[in-house]
Amino acid sequence: MIQKSNDTMKKAILITIIGFFITLFPTTIKAQLFNGNYYNELYQNVISIKGKYYNGTGGSGGYSLLHIDSLGRVIENESYRKKHLLGRQKFVYDNYNNWIFDTHTSYLNNQDQITTSKYKYIYAGNQIIYQCHFLGNNDSIVTRLTKNEGDTILKYQEKEYFFRPTTEKTAIYENEYILRYKDGLLISNCIINKEDNSKEIKTFEYYDNGRLKRRIIKRIPKPKQESFYSGGPGSDDEYYKYKLDAKGRVRKFYRIINDKRYKIATYRYNEK
Repeated sequence: MIQKSNDTMKKAILITIIGFFITLFPTTIKAQLFNGNYYNELYQNVISIKGKYYNGTGGSGGYSLLHIDSLGRVIENESYRKKHLLGRQKFVYDNYNNWIFDTHTSYLNNQDQITTSKYKYIYAGNQIIYQCHFLGNNDSIVTRLTKNEGDTILKYQEKEYFFRPTTEKTAIYENEYILRYKDGLLISNCIINKEDNSKEIKTFEYYDNGRLKRRIIKRIPKPKQESFYSGGPGSDDEYYKYKLDAKGRVRKFYRIINDKRYKIATYRYNEK
């Protein structure tokens, strides 16, 4: 029972560390649709970035080490807890700095569990109009641009294909995304579940430098139970504050919930 509890905690820490990478970068969706890929941000003259993460009460939740290539792209991400390597993720990019291949290796329970993902794109200019995310041999997620209103309102159709070995049939799930932009920044993202027509609407506010200031989530219909956030403080209505270094990079990141400020992460940049 103790071993199972420790394994669960390690998994939660690993997921939390990966999720905190978004605090490094502005939250505009630039590439790899809906995957939260902010690794395409370029870091000139930086060799590595070390991030240290907290659980919101002052305690440490682990740290990460991002390795940067000569073009300023993150090519490897290592996640640690008390010097114990929890996971390693490696990335290969196309000419648009979007992932075409990534490998994630988990070292929990002293077993190397490897997960690989491949991506295929079709571009119109530098905009992704088709993306296929291959998940193993039989599963995939296909996303197509269906409507573009002056680059301010974009609509995408997403279909998820999951093969069920027990029935030897493929289950298909469909969602629609409606993205609204203003001055090049994503101000809302509405996700419509086609199965039950439920909606999740995220709205975003920004500081003058383009970094995320506030994120609000509204669900229609309203769920019977409130959302549960694991791995640290979280809410459907969150504010964000940052302390930047002289080059405008995030040095400290804070999350504000119900007027209470929580220290979430600190970052250190190793330059050439």
